[in-house]
Amino acid sequence: MKKLLSIAAALLLAVSCSDDDNTVTDPIIGTWKLEKQVTQDNGQTIDETNECTKKSTLVFNSDGTTTSEFYGGTDATNCNSDGVDKGTWKSNGSGVYEFLEDGGTTPDVITINFTDNNTKFTFGSVTWKKQ
Repeated sequence: MKKLLSIAAALLLAVSCSDDDNTVTDPIIGTWKLEKQVTQDNGQTIDETNECTKKSTLVFNSDGTTTSEFYGGTDATNCNSDGVDKGTWKSNGSGVYEFLEDGGTTPDVITINFTDNNTKFTFGSVTWKKQ
């Protein structure tokens, strides 16, 4: 009987534990939308965010690929895409990432600080929000 209980316990433990339980997902994985874009002019902060720029997206896939599409214009009716760019990304740990655009030879190394429970990050003067 003890042997049967030991086998049953071992099977239950094996079934309840999987490799996925220990997988940590990088916070950058997902689709991000531009939330705010500001510039500095003579010491004044100018908010350049509008319905057009808010269409801009970054997508970071778990396989290390990325796509981005940036929009520019004065409003939702006067809005143009700069086209879709593709590339790769890699985490170096501690919020340091390497991004390489397709056809590029030297990756950009950027430190990203996530906020709001990993649902936002700011790079330069642009804030992105996870979708």
